[in-house]
Amino acid sequence: MKKVFLVIDDMTDDRKLVRLLLRKYDCRILEAASTVEGYTLALKCKPHCILIDHMMPNENGYDAIRRFREEPALRQTPIIMLTSRRFDAGFRDYMRMVIDDFLLKPVEAETLLDAIQARVGVLSLAPTRG
Repeated sequence: MKKVFLVIDDMTDDRKLVRLLLRKYDCRILEAASTVEGYTLALKCKPHCILIDHMMPNENGYDAIRRFREEPALRQTPIIMLTSRRFDAGFRDYMRMVIDDFLLKPVEAETLLDAIQARVGVLSLAPTRG
């Protein structure tokens, strides 16, 4: 069964980067440009892991994570927060909200893959086309 990942980020290029980093694996990447869109997709598609940006317009990643954790259907879904900020004063407090990992942007392929596989298991390579 293909693993499903939901990438929530208001920046198109950042979503594209994650998609490109994971393209060689047999997985499905869903994308959302807002936390509201991401929440709706998460409820509908039940992803194996959510990757969410730290700061977005209208609602930051922390508020979205709180909402995800309050939803019984998403409570156990691993969440990896991505941020371009080198220091976040609320980091420790919000880690207690069961954020599974916190990665700095731009994230390196190996770092992202390690974080994802630590939560969902080893990813299979996509079948070769030919």
